[in-house]
Amino acid sequence: MDIKLLALDLDGTALHSNNTLSPAVAEAIESAAENGIEIVAASGRPYGSMPSDVLHLRGVNYVISSNGAAIHDRTGRRIHETPLRESAVLQLLALTADVDLIWEAFLDGETYTDNRYLCDPIKYGCTPAYVSYVQGSRGGLNDMRRYIYENRCRLDSVEYVCPDKALRESVRKRLEQHLQNVYITSSSANFVEFMDENATKSAALRRLCDLLSVTLSQTAACGNADNDADMIACAGLGAAVANASESCKRAADVILPSNNDDGVVTLIDLILNNNTIPPKAV
Repeated sequence: MDIKLLALDLDGTALHSNNTLSPAVAEAIESAAENGIEIVAASGRPYGSMPSDVLHLRGVNYVISSNGAAIHDRTGRRIHETPLRESAVLQLLALTADVDLIWEAFLDGETYTDNRYLCDPIKYGCTPAYVSYVQGSRGGLNDMRRYIYENRCRLDSVEYVCPDKALRESVRKRLEQHLQNVYITSSSANFVEFMDENATKSAALRRLCDLLSVTLSQTAACGNADNDADMIACAGLGAAVANASESCKRAADVILPSNNDDGVVTLIDLILNNNTIPPKAV
């Protein structure tokens, strides 16, 4: 393997399920950087919600945020953006006018959410370990649909949070049938996320390859959720942690130990030591 760039998802991949970065993963990431590998944090989070301990790691010089809608350099400067189209936002609002959903919106690296979710995240499926993250990283509003409409030309992405699986999937199916120019994905079970059709993690990875004169065959990518599958599939070496979704595992070349077992450390060891890649579990 001749890997020059490693793109890592954060939640459920590089981070433990308690929303922390283990010392072993941090050490492995910095070791990869010291060996000349460009490290890219590739997350569904907006830039303003990125963990500071990840951003401060040596070698993390680029961040893919909001599922690929934006790319930032180490200083936090936004070097690329692909916002939602106004027409798509208006269509999304029209198609969901009859449903009371918990909406979130990402704009300029920040997040705004429905006050109902902000006040009681667990009610809407948030795990206890992430409550402080949700409440510390979002602004709360009573009328999110109005906020989305007023900022319809500037949004990186929007998403709805719905722990009712039947409702969540029925609304998603409706939107998949009728929305145009929109990429629909999910980073966790209760979220359905909307970006421009050209705002994906794989598209952002390709842009960074062009910027850094790296070929896709010289990249590795690792993730755990549906929103990582396209990036994993297009990378030269695609990896999924054991706790990954089925679509993510299908896209991968190798299945690693889980995020809580520091699967990223195993991947970096494979890359640095040119170890034989184990066969993917069926």
